[in-house]
Amino acid sequence: MYTLAVENTVKVPVKFNLNNAGKVSNFSYSLTCDRLEQDELRDVFADKDLTIKDLLKRITKGWSGQTLVLDDSNKPAEFSEDAFNAMLRVAGIDSVIYSAYLKEVGAKEKN
Repeated sequence: MYTLAVENTVKVPVKFNLNNAGKVSNFSYSLTCDRLEQDELRDVFADKDLTIKDLLKRITKGWSGQTLVLDDSNKPAEFSEDAFNAMLRVAGIDSVIYSAYLKEVGAKEKN
C-alpha cells in the first residue's frame, strides 16, 4: 500500500471584493478543505446533480481570517455550518471559492 506525502486537507486562500453600497470592500481569508484526489474530482464533474455549493459544504472544514460573516456581536463569526451557509448566500462566492480550491488542491509546476 502506498500513501501520498501530503496531508488530506488543503488551505485555500480566498480573495475577492464586493460592491458595498457603492464602495469596494475587499475580503481575504483562508478555508480549510478536504483534499480531493483526481478520481474524486472527476466524479464531482460527472455528477450533474451536485452543485458547487453542495460540494463546498461537503469539503470545507474551517476558516481563518474571515471578516465577511459577522456574529450577533458584530465580530467575525467562528466557522460553523450555519455561518458557512451565510457566506454562500453572496452571489458568485461559490464560484470564487471553487476556483481558488482547484488552484490549491492540485500540483503546480515550479519555475
